[in-house]
Amino acid sequence: MEVSFPTDSDGFLAQECPSCGLRFKIAFGQGSEEPVSHCPYCGYRGSDCWYTGEQADYIQSLVVNTTLIPELKKFQRQTQLSSNGPLRLEIKSDSSLPVEPPMETDDAFMKVLHFPCCNETIKVEQHEKHFCIICGTEIDMNSNEAKKVFLSHKGVDKEMVRDFKQTLELIGYEPWLDEDAMVAGTSLERGILQGMKDSCGAVFFLTPSFRDEGYLKSEVDYAVREQRKKGDRFAIIALQFVDANGQEGTIPELIDNLVWKKPKTQLEALREVIRALPVKSGTVDWRGSIAGIVTSPSIKSISTELSDEAKALLKEATNGNGKLYIHKVLSGSALLANNKVMCSLDSADNRAKARWMGGLEDLKRRRFIQGNSQKGAFEITREGYEAAESLD
Repeated sequence: MEVSFPTDSDGFLAQECPSCGLRFKIAFGQGSEEPVSHCPYCGYRGSDCWYTGEQADYIQSLVVNTTLIPELKKFQRQTQLSSNGPLRLEIKSDSSLPVEPPMETDDAFMKVLHFPCCNETIKVEQHEKHFCIICGTEIDMNSNEAKKVFLSHKGVDKEMVRDFKQTLELIGYEPWLDEDAMVAGTSLERGILQGMKDSCGAVFFLTPSFRDEGYLKSEVDYAVREQRKKGDRFAIIALQFVDANGQEGTIPELIDNLVWKKPKTQLEALREVIRALPVKSGTVDWRGSIAGIVTSPSIKSISTELSDEAKALLKEATNGNGKLYIHKVLSGSALLANNKVMCSLDSADNRAKARWMGGLEDLKRRRFIQGNSQKGAFEITREGYEAAESLD
């Protein structure tokens, strides 16, 4: 038996973990060809066990109404025909079982995450950790969100570093600079440590003024610690500058074994920074080659925009009796809102009919109307009236 469910406006369908009971959404037909095997919240491993309660009830109703009830009625007819005694068999179905699939709503609190490890995209309520629903890889979301760029420098070079900060911001990065990032009263040592933890890379501006001592020494120590902890999710970028007298900046001993660059211009230095960082410019996110992370793909949502036909149905119904009908008579059928014919379904061309019926489905999907599809009768919900008020 083939069962289909409506999706939300972005094409995602709700699933539910049988262990922790939390819901997430997946996009069927996209990403990995492997089945869902892990809960993104608790990591529970299972197979074909992710239906929500409403989905399971609907599947049960389909089995009962399409398979069990017809067979029982067939047995009832056969019994009545073959029995000459007082035996009487009456078949009744459970009216509480759903006759329509559960509608999928758009959840503003869910975040879209992409797992490059299995090319899988899901919607979840963000927690401190998540698991890939295919391979079960665990992701530390606190570490995953550390995408700032720490700018380490000597105070006398502040003006040059401010220029770098402003340029990096213009192209989409989030630079960390002590004078802007720390509020008054913050311990400098603690502020530097937190700034390094929130970053995916540290840029050291090694001018002749830079000295591996004091707070600058702490920044070098913290950067090395973060790189050991985060691996390829943290880059140490050393830029050695030469002044007008030919004097070079000194490379700190702890990063002396790393590759450093000696840019001839500030533009060349900027290119080296962008090339070395593990996050992309623009909408800052992890590069696809970085392991142990999730990304936030740009999915264009259509959840906030109704079709013109859906708007017309909603406006007409809310301005009148709040009801919509698919009116069927011998002469034909029509789609009505507030007893007004919005589309003559028999005389309309296929394109127009598809637009109007699509508008009706759009209102149902967003829970702006409720009713019985089999009878073709619907009424506006509270959410529908609220949505109508916001229409132009």
